[in-house]
Amino acid sequence: MAVTVLAGVQAGCESAPESPAPPPAASSVPPPPVTTTSATPVSFSPQPKLFDHGAVAQGVRQVLTQSFEITDLGAVVCPPGQPVRAGHTFDCQAQVGAEQRSVPITVKTDEGEYEVGAPG
Repeated sequence: MAVTVLAGVQAGCESAPESPAPPPAASSVPPPPVTTTSATPVSFSPQPKLFDHGAVAQGVRQVLTQSFEITDLGAVVCPPGQPVRAGHTFDCQAQVGAEQRSVPITVKTDEGEYEVGAPG
């Protein structure tokens, strides 16, 4: 049995808040011209979307307690840095009773839908 969940996704890059521009200085001398050269072309590739591992752990906890009816569930930990890419798989770790168990996760869509498998 497996249960599909839609989880939190965090963007691969974040931008810093803009700071206000400094006031113009009173000067009668114009600034010198600026010239730049680059031997290597610069390309900006989009950063991959990554799962919010805390949100995935919460989703896994919910599925294990509600769908799999596990009553003695302890900590659930999912690895950070997992890409939101259909077909990608990874394991979360769950404390079930006195045992540490692996919980398989399969990413179903590029939008962040994933499937939680039965703990092994």
